[in-house]
Amino acid sequence: MDRNHSRGSALIMVFWCLLLLGMAVFGVVEMVQLSMEHTSNMELAMEARALASSGLALGLNPQLLKDDPLLSKKVAADRRYNVLIGSEGARLNLNYILISGHREILENLFTRWGLKMDDAQHVIDCLYDWVTPGDLRSLNGAKAADYEKAGLKQRPTYQPFQSFDEVEQVMGMDMLEKAKPGWQDSFSLWSKGPLDVSEAPPELIAAIFGIDPKRVAVFTEARNGKDGIAGTADDLPLKDMKTFQQQLGISDLAMTTLDNQITLKDPTRRVKSVGQAGGSQVIISVVTQLGTSPIQYYLWSEQ
Repeated sequence: MDRNHSRGSALIMVFWCLLLLGMAVFGVVEMVQLSMEHTSNMELAMEARALASSGLALGLNPQLLKDDPLLSKKVAADRRYNVLIGSEGARLNLNYILISGHREILENLFTRWGLKMDDAQHVIDCLYDWVTPGDLRSLNGAKAADYEKAGLKQRPTYQPFQSFDEVEQVMGMDMLEKAKPGWQDSFSLWSKGPLDVSEAPPELIAAIFGIDPKRVAVFTEARNGKDGIAGTADDLPLKDMKTFQQQLGISDLAMTTLDNQITLKDPTRRVKSVGQAGGSQVIISVVTQLGTSPIQYYLWSEQ
C-alpha cells in the first residue's frame, strides 16, 4: 500500500508539473504574440506618420489648390494619405479685431450665434481687457482684480492670445461655447489679420459689414464655382476690391471704414494631413506662412 501510495503521489506530482509547464509555455507564447502585435502596431504607426508627413509636404506647396489630385493618394491596399488645405485668412483673426478696435464685427457674429447683446458685449469686453495692458477695465469687462474677486485662478496676460486654450479662460467664454460649440473654427490667431474674402464663408464676411449672410451667399456661390468649394481650380477670381464692393453692394463709407479688415489673399495656410496604414492613423495639422525659408510654423499638432 505504501509503495502504491508513493507511486500515486509521484504521478500526481508529474501531472502538476506538466500542467505548470504547459501554463508557463502558454504564457510565454502569449507574451511573444503580444510583443509581436505591439511591434507591428508601432511599425504601422510609423508608416502612417510617414504617409501623413508626405502628404503634409505636398500641402505646403503654394502652387497646389484644394482639389489637386496629388493631395489624395492610395499607395497600397491599406496605405494612403489625404490632405486638406485652406487659407488661414478665411477665419477671423481674433487678436487683430480686438486690437484694431472693430468690436462691432464680434457683436454681429456673436448675436447671430444666439447671444443677447448684453452678453455679447460682456464677452467682447472681457476679451479686449485680457489682451490690453492696464488695470482700467471696460464697461462690461474684467481685469485681474475681477478674476480674483470671482475666485478664478487665471489672470489676463495683457498680450495677444497665443492659443485657443488661453481664449477659453476668459470670463464669459462659457456663454459663447454654449451658444456656438466649435466657435474656434471661425477664428484664427495666426493669419495676417484681415479676412481673406476670396475663401471666407458668407457668415464671416457678413459679420464684417453687418449684412445678411444670405445676401453674401449669392456672392460666395458665384465665387466658389460649380464645385461649391472655395480655393479650387474653378473659382471665379476676384480682380480687385472694387469688384468685391460692387458684387455685394457695399457702400463707399463702409468700404472706407472697414478696408483694413479684408484682403484678397492671405499667405497663411492651414494644412491637415491624414496618413493611414492598416488600422493605424496619424493626423498632422499645421498653420504656416507660405513662401518663407526656412518654413515658419505657427501651429503644429499630431494625433
